[in-house]
This record gives sequence, structure tokens and C-alpha cells, in this order.
Amino acid sequence: MTMTENKETFQNRIAPYFSPSDQLDIKLAYVLAKFGHRAQTRKELTDGHPTRYFEHVRRVAIVLMDEMKIFDRDMIIAALLHDSLEDTEDLTPELLENSFGSNTVAMIKNLSKAPKEGYLERLNNCHNWKALAVKACDRLDNLRSLMIPETTLVFQKRQVKETKEKYFPLFDRLLQDCPAMFIGNISIVRDEIRRLVERYSVMIELQEQTSAKSYTKELVISPELQEALILKQPIPAGIR
Repeated sequence: MTMTENKETFQNRIAPYFSPSDQLDIKLAYVLAKFGHRAQTRKELTDGHPTRYFEHVRRVAIVLMDEMKIFDRDMIIAALLHDSLEDTEDLTPELLENSFGSNTVAMIKNLSKAPKEGYLERLNNCHNWKALAVKACDRLDNLRSLMIPETTLVFQKRQVKETKEKYFPLFDRLLQDCPAMFIGNISIVRDEIRRLVERYSVMIELQEQTSAKSYTKELVISPELQEALILKQPIPAGIR
């Protein structure tokens, strides 16, 4: 049975690892992320309703702790706030620096697509293994919800292609740059990203083949379409 994630379960994760002041910082980041993304939703559904965007940033922080086994104050805060600069108006670099310090806000800026232009180049030039580790958690969570009915085939193909071409090399470099004690668990996350991408590539290829066969079959067996083509008449609307 899957555990329901909430504020209490999240705080229970961090309590054994951090001082009271660090716990307060992480709690503040949690509240700010929830506030900043309060009006935003994801493509996936929860109980038939759009999932609130905050679930994504919280899941990224949980992947960092549960799967990478990394309990680092700055990284957890960056995970919770990694989309804040690009997707919210209230959470500015100045506010975040005043709240969490320059090192944390620098990591958040590394992860931010504000501006979107040059984002991947900035990540490539980033020599902060912690930022790349949070990015790997972010990409894994996005991939886990990629193949839902609410996403288009075009979007799925673009995400898979981008992950292969842009992020595989980044995450390979992450394993070279991170401390030796984290290599094992970061490798597990990196390998899960690769596994999902390979699986999705096959699924997308099969979906395209099925769509092509269905389209070809319709062209062959539809008498109305054949007649329209022969007589050079407009194709009936119902079979376009």
C-alpha cells in the first residue's frame, strides 16, 4: 500500500538528520514552495482532478532523500524550490537568498529556466554536483509521469529525445564529480532514468507503428475516401 505523502510524513523524514534550525529552514522552503505554486497544476490527474504542482517539487525532494539517500539541507531546499524562480512571481532570488543563503540560491538559479534560453548550456557549465543531482531527481520524477494519457505523443518524443541527447551526458558527469560515498545511490537513479527512456522509446515506436497501420488501413478500406479521391471531391469531414 502506497503511503500518502503530506507535511507530517515529510517532516518525519528530515527530523532525525537535521538540527532544529536546519529543520526550520527546510520547513520554510516547504511552505514557500506550496505557496508559490498554489495556483498551478500538473498534467497528471489525482482522483480525476489535475494534480497540484507542489506534488512534483515535493516528490523531487523525496527522490533525493529516499532513493539517492542524500540528506543535505541546501539540496533539499533547492529540490523544493527548483521551479520557483521561473514559475512564481513572489519567490525572487533576493527573498530566497535572504531566507536560505547564497549557496542555496546559487543552486536554485543553476536549476532554473529563468531565462529559458541557454538553460542547458548553463547546466553544462555548472560544476556543482549537488545541482546536477537535484536535476537528476527532477528528470526522474518527470519521466515517471510522462506516459500518461494527458500528454501528447509529440511531447513524449521530445522529452525522451532531450533526455537521451542532453541529460544522459550530464548525469554521467555527475557520477564522476560527486563524492564517492554517493556514487552507488546516484547510479541507481541514473540507471532508472536510462531504463525508463529505453522503455518509453519502444512504447513510442510501437504507438507510431500502430497509428501508421490504422491510418493506412483506413485509406485502403474506406469507400467514401476512395470515391472522393477518384472524383477529386472534398474528403468527407467524418473521415478526415
